[in-house]
Amino acid sequence: MYIHGYGSTGQATKAQLLQGMFPSHKLIAPTFDYNTLSPMEVYTQLEDTVAREKPCLIVGSSTGGYYALCCTRFYDGPVWCVNPVRDICATFRRLLQELTDAALPSSIAEARTGMTDLPDRFAKYEEFDREVFQHLNPRDGQLHFALSTDDELLGDHHPLLEMFPNYGSVVWKDHCGHRFFRFNELKEPLTNSLNLENRE
Repeated sequence: MYIHGYGSTGQATKAQLLQGMFPSHKLIAPTFDYNTLSPMEVYTQLEDTVAREKPCLIVGSSTGGYYALCCTRFYDGPVWCVNPVRDICATFRRLLQELTDAALPSSIAEARTGMTDLPDRFAKYEEFDREVFQHLNPRDGQLHFALSTDDELLGDHHPLLEMFPNYGSVVWKDHCGHRFFRFNELKEPLTNSLNLENRE
């Protein structure tokens, strides 16, 4: 299952690359409108999807990586987080309030114009973060990270690793940026995490 980032969809390039990496598997890649759904609504939809589809692997990118981390509350399989958002409220404030439209990809700039209820939305994220994210307790080795050394949006990812010291593996890549442009290079580590799960 692939969980897309903010301003993206379930048909994003990473979802297509994942399907290409694992052609014999069914790809589950729902699209979430992060502008209209509350974080709890996204979380509940993910929980329902996992219960119904029983994925063998979850991959989340950016905001999707944040939600992939949250999936460890109800999912026991391997979870890969690609440049995941750690501090969701601070990141959204920076993305939606400080950056200029000219500096944003068009899909995000367009999405930002529809967010007229920012105070209420931030309050919901703060509540969700406090009640769900801050209490995550993934099992040993469940989490895997693909992180850019040059993430222009999130910066240094070491505080994230300090939050989840029992992670299974981490792949660092240079010259990827926040979008992790070398995603296609993750086939081997993704496969290895699946094989490890199958041996256990």
